[in-house]
Amino acid sequence: MSDQRRAPAYLDEIRVLLHEVLAADDLSIPAAAIVAALHDHLATEEFATSLYLLWGFLGESEWEQDRAADAAREWLALDHADRAAVRGYYDHWLFDVCGYQRP
Repeated sequence: MSDQRRAPAYLDEIRVLLHEVLAADDLSIPAAAIVAALHDHLATEEFATSLYLLWGFLGESEWEQDRAADAAREWLALDHADRAAVRGYYDHWLFDVCGYQRP
């Protein structure tokens, strides 16, 4: 059985915002917009909380713009219908890079 399904529609809005991350001089502006856009989806969408935590962290950290751009580029390249690939992305960024504790 495949671990794939249709990607949620809210990702279209996030995709636009992540392209803004790649063009931004000030990461806090698109990061705040990403967090705001995710707010209504936290209880209903499988990976919305992970994306919320990631961009909340990236938007408030002193990271280099390059690191946030890497996260955006990798997310934009994902097949969002492939849940295993999406899960791997969040595992890497949240636990390995951002330092959140694994459950």
